[in-house]
Amino acid sequence: MQLTSEEREMLAGSKGPGCRLAMEVLVEMGESYQAPCLIPVESAHIVVSNHKSACDAGLEILEKFVSLGSKAAIPTTVDPGGIDLEWRGAYKIPGELLEKQRRIRDAFRALDFIPCWTCIPYLFGQSPRVGDHLGWTESSAVVYVNSILGANTNRETAGVDVAISITGRTPLHGLHLKKKRKGELLIDVRFPYPTREQMVILGYFAGLNTAAKIPVLNGIEKIARLEDCIGLGAASAAAGGVALYHIAGITPEAGDIKTAFGENPIPPPIVFGPRELKDTKGKMCTAQPGSLGAVMVGCPHYTIAEIRDLARLLAGQKIDRNVRFWIFTHKANILLAERAGYKSTIEEAGAEFVADTCMVVTYADLCGFSRIMTDSGKCAYYAPTEIASETAFGSIEECVEAAVRGEWAGVS
Repeated sequence: MQLTSEEREMLAGSKGPGCRLAMEVLVEMGESYQAPCLIPVESAHIVVSNHKSACDAGLEILEKFVSLGSKAAIPTTVDPGGIDLEWRGAYKIPGELLEKQRRIRDAFRALDFIPCWTCIPYLFGQSPRVGDHLGWTESSAVVYVNSILGANTNRETAGVDVAISITGRTPLHGLHLKKKRKGELLIDVRFPYPTREQMVILGYFAGLNTAAKIPVLNGIEKIARLEDCIGLGAASAAAGGVALYHIAGITPEAGDIKTAFGENPIPPPIVFGPRELKDTKGKMCTAQPGSLGAVMVGCPHYTIAEIRDLARLLAGQKIDRNVRFWIFTHKANILLAERAGYKSTIEEAGAEFVADTCMVVTYADLCGFSRIMTDSGKCAYYAPTEIASETAFGSIEECVEAAVRGEWAGVS
């Protein structure tokens, strides 16, 4: 792999032992991918942010780089942590785990990372542009910036993302190459103006049917909101590892189907119509009808528009006393919700906000919920194992209805 003179100096230690170690990691990784060189990146996003998934090994990586005096060379945001350390619900978490999460926080401060603690950093801390090269982890963020913003990033590995931040470099391979960003599979969508729920289910369907291939979604004429794209991407990335999709006529690299596929042959389409919608929604539900322990929304983090919609649905309602209703979002959105009056409406109904974490990476399994419900395709995929509970998926309207009633009636 060819290195510039500056990169060779970094590898020799010109910018300190932490940068040298990070370069060693990237060079070895780049050679394994047969990358011809390293390229500069505009920003990084770190997923070694919660102890539940990073474990002691992730903490050791962070503290090793801190001990070597490392600092971020580029703007670097961080994913949700294992817990909102200011949340009263944290009392269920053992003190040892809380302390390790605090150590992760302290390491991020020392490394000069931006402490946004969110999976939507493109709304809080980063503003990627078309053509930018990035070094990001977090599956839902990667697929969004690739597909909707037109930036270029692979789905980087935890730990390697730290090395990218410290050097400002990443190996040139995968989705950094234009020829690797072309469509490989065609999905014919029979919903020209899809609802939010339909977009999430479509994402899950795409993930199940494409694995790690790049799907081209044809037939969508208009998408109502960015939240719809966030939900679609998160579900596809969870169910199948999708890091980039194209929507013909909407996404930056897909003015039409032919452009989306480039030199790749256009294959026969996979149909996504009413039958596929119903069948996929059924696959997203592992729960049997019955009483609910919790409703969890905000994976990826809820935007202020989604919080507004939820406030309207909950106005004048009361959530069943046996149901916990958690809204995961960024701290700034909680402040905006308070200023707008949404927070009081939501809390009067019996729901509560949780910041800096999400249901997938926090310790919700310690609460012992036997059945939960969510409007998130990503949560629907991960919750059966991460939360150890039966999981029901539905629209936010269905989630609110079930929370008020205290039970899930089954797939509608």
